[in-house]
Amino acid sequence: MPLNIRTEGDLAILSHFGQLLNDPKHFDASLDLKELLEQGYRHVVLDLRGVREMGATSIGLLTTLTRLVRQQGGEVVLANANHGTKDFIEMMRMDAYWDLFDSLEEAKSFYRRVST
Repeated sequence: MPLNIRTEGDLAILSHFGQLLNDPKHFDASLDLKELLEQGYRHVVLDLRGVREMGATSIGLLTTLTRLVRQQGGEVVLANANHGTKDFIEMMRMDAYWDLFDSLEEAKSFYRRVST
């Protein structure tokens, strides 16, 4: 299942992680992200709607994608994480690594504030 990517202005929104994490080719997502970075996108939202369970593989993928963006001077935030996902991120002490927003609209508002 491929990563779903849409853009809004200078913002890239990546979603479909719920199905992607069960696909053995999930690390191909970094290739898609590299293409976005080459196009100049530096503000990225990882929309976690549909992610039911987090584990080491999930954290690994999100961390890899975030590292790619930050190496290019960009920033990544997470949106739509359910309570279990938030709890897992906190338990792994990764909550300082990302800003977490309850909705996609809140994540977009964050970027509108930091872009001005």
